[in-house]
Amino acid sequence: MTPIMSDVIAGRIELLDPLARGASGSLWRAIDRRYGVVCAAKVMRQRDGADVLRFVREQTVGSAQGLGRHPHLLPPYTWVAEDDTIVLVMPLVHGGTLAGAIAEHGALSPALTAQLLRQLLDALSAMHASHWVHRDVKPANLLLDSTGDGPPHLLLADFGIALHETDVRLTETGFVHGTPGFMAPELLEGAGTSFAQDVWAAGACALEALDPLPPRERPAPEELPDRASRTLAGSADPAAAGLEHLLRSLLDLDPARRPSAAGAREAIPRPEGPPAQWARTAAGTPFLVPDQVPSPDGLSEVPLEGPATLAGLAPGLHERLTALSSGGSAASPGPGTSPDPSDDATVPRSGPTEHLVAEETRRAPQEPAPTPAPTSPSQRTGRWIGMLLLVISLLSLLGAGALLWLALS
Repeated sequence: MTPIMSDVIAGRIELLDPLARGASGSLWRAIDRRYGVVCAAKVMRQRDGADVLRFVREQTVGSAQGLGRHPHLLPPYTWVAEDDTIVLVMPLVHGGTLAGAIAEHGALSPALTAQLLRQLLDALSAMHASHWVHRDVKPANLLLDSTGDGPPHLLLADFGIALHETDVRLTETGFVHGTPGFMAPELLEGAGTSFAQDVWAAGACALEALDPLPPRERPAPEELPDRASRTLAGSADPAAAGLEHLLRSLLDLDPARRPSAAGAREAIPRPEGPPAQWARTAAGTPFLVPDQVPSPDGLSEVPLEGPATLAGLAPGLHERLTALSSGGSAASPGPGTSPDPSDDATVPRSGPTEHLVAEETRRAPQEPAPTPAPTSPSQRTGRWIGMLLLVISLLSLLGAGALLWLALS
């Protein structure tokens, strides 16, 4: 596919083709020039400070320990900003969304639905163990890797309204957050955030896969347990009976009686036999997930677990600053400081701090001049570190001011 546009954000993320547009921004196929690989870039739609907060939350989830490497979670692995544009960067997933798959294939079999639900519960279990609540679990936020006729691979994405249990509840000021049809009944009654609301939403997603309905025809939340029983009644699928019991517990009106995500996951046995036996629609046809977003020729992609496994990975800015401040080795500067940023993908460059100081010394005037006495290498390094700390402090003050403005508004 020929790119229709090529803009480079912050000297690093080259936008190629728009893939989708949503309420909070647009999703692009892009190139991460730092590593020379294809990625997905979510470009923020400029509106107000609340959109900035959504992007900060998404990136924060991505930096949480271990979550970016979970096989069923797809948080951003970095972000860049330039002028009024903020971009979140994540691996590119090729199989579309579960919502799109349901629209194309129709209802799914109980066996297939159970395995997709197991993967979703595994993702939620990891988030909850890290004290995060997703708060917007729905089929449109469940991505599918392009596995063809192999076992389907689901990933939970879009963490724009995720909330950590230690967060200041700036987003809980009388407003209900989520998507109608996938919001736990207690939220509609004004209850606060809890892990149980994600569990309820997971059950609602599974029921939607079993019995898809137009948004306006979906029943009230209190009707979903009986809807699950009616949908699975009389099914010859071996997974139907166990799935009905599990869905009724996930969709219990009392959040205290719902199982945890980890407990519900363990109630679903792993599939037996090849995918051809269980990865099917309700009509019995094979459930295939083709590649919907081909990559440019000659370029590899960021792995689903993030860029940490790429060969020749250059350390991030934080690691470089740490190395400089400790007097150790520092890797090559970030994107935009070398003629070919893609060099970082194959040749990690590094050198001691003393070498950088020596370069500055060689550039000094050859003839004496009435200037102050030359500084020592340690003083030069200290000045650079001081300037960097000043820039970081200014950015922190700007962020704190933005959050205060949001709280007051």
